[in-house]
Amino acid sequence: MATEVYVFGYPLVLMELTRRLETNTVEVSSSAAPTNQLLQHAALATPETKEVVRPNVDTLYTQAWLDLTAEPMVLEVPVMDEGRYWLMEILDAWTNVVGDPSSINPLAAPVTDPATGAEVYSYALTGPDWQGELPDGVHQLPMPTNTVWLLGRTEVFDDSQAEIQTVNGYQDLMRLLPVSAWPNDGSYDPPDGTYDPDLPTAPPSDQLNVTMSGPEFFKELAALLTRTPLNPQDPWMSAALRDLGVFPYDPAKLPSDERLELAKNHGLVLIKNHKASEPVNGWTFTRTDIGYYGLHYLQRAYIAAIGLGANLPEDALYPSISGAAADSTGAPLRYTLTFPAGQLPPVDAFWSLTAYDSDSFLVENPDDIYAIGHYTPPLADPVTGATTLYVQAEPPADAALQTANWLPIPTSGNFSVTLRLYAPRTDDIPASWPPPLVQVKGRHHSA
Repeated sequence: MATEVYVFGYPLVLMELTRRLETNTVEVSSSAAPTNQLLQHAALATPETKEVVRPNVDTLYTQAWLDLTAEPMVLEVPVMDEGRYWLMEILDAWTNVVGDPSSINPLAAPVTDPATGAEVYSYALTGPDWQGELPDGVHQLPMPTNTVWLLGRTEVFDDSQAEIQTVNGYQDLMRLLPVSAWPNDGSYDPPDGTYDPDLPTAPPSDQLNVTMSGPEFFKELAALLTRTPLNPQDPWMSAALRDLGVFPYDPAKLPSDERLELAKNHGLVLIKNHKASEPVNGWTFTRTDIGYYGLHYLQRAYIAAIGLGANLPEDALYPSISGAAADSTGAPLRYTLTFPAGQLPPVDAFWSLTAYDSDSFLVENPDDIYAIGHYTPPLADPVTGATTLYVQAEPPADAALQTANWLPIPTSGNFSVTLRLYAPRTDDIPASWPPPLVQVKGRHHSA
């Protein structure tokens, strides 16, 4: 029972450790922002970007950690130029996606921001205990927990400085303010945050998996449950938490420290060895039970461990495949990925293919090509109509293919590629559109 409770509580504790690290600041910095304030990422990732693994070069991020205990917070997103994809992913404390307004489905009609004159979509994120009326023009997004994580993405059409500045301009028009300060007249001044110099700075996953003992985990979980409703409600888990003395917290009922440490170790093994889905043509990706997990606690913990903040499948899918960059003699391998005519990835926004080295960072190369498929449409064969992507260290012989069809990978070691599908047509995947096989020297390659 303690092992099951460990798996159940793993995402909640991981989210809290992440929140503490990313809000431990007085002012907005390049990597952190106080609670209820927006953090903008103003630059695209490069091979030197090491803050996160497997970054994308398709979007710029907007992030915030919210506390809705005192009152609702209003999020304003500007109306952007036609065709530019944006998504405001909103997660509760359990890592469930509980809101996802986007350019494809904004959920609300635009209103005018009185401070800037910009047309904006306005969303009020309300906590589980909030009762009241919202101003006209503000669309309510009810949250099941008071702790909320906002992960916004705004598409960049290319990597030019002018385009980055355009997206930064849209980010500058985004607002996050208490409902009591709405409509926005520009006078709201967010309070300073707090800074704790003793707070651990190690990655939250290391804090949870390595540093935090079993007894410490269960004590942390007990504290979080005093302010975090279960989502969804689960009578069996509620009884287990009570019987173990976790919630309501009762140290006299808790198992011994040795058993709690054993529960942690068993829980981590279960999470690590969980198989989220069967590969499709060698590609691994989860198409169901992701983004919102219900009672599937092991799936929820596994996704949190490998990709905290995962989207709903209708918002984004990330098929990935890995392999060796060279053969047994050290000779670089050349891979191809071919989409038959009319079989490019089925999406309502856009798609891309990004390469990563063995440490899951972007692959350094003299041409600064880190992803293909998005900025410039790849060329199709004029006879067959098929589109072939060349995944290899050296450029293809045909110079016409080097700009949009070539994705550089390392010359040695292992690598991986991720096929990002934004607003995928999930009814097509993988039923009528499985990701095609990756070919290496005439043979197909499986992860």
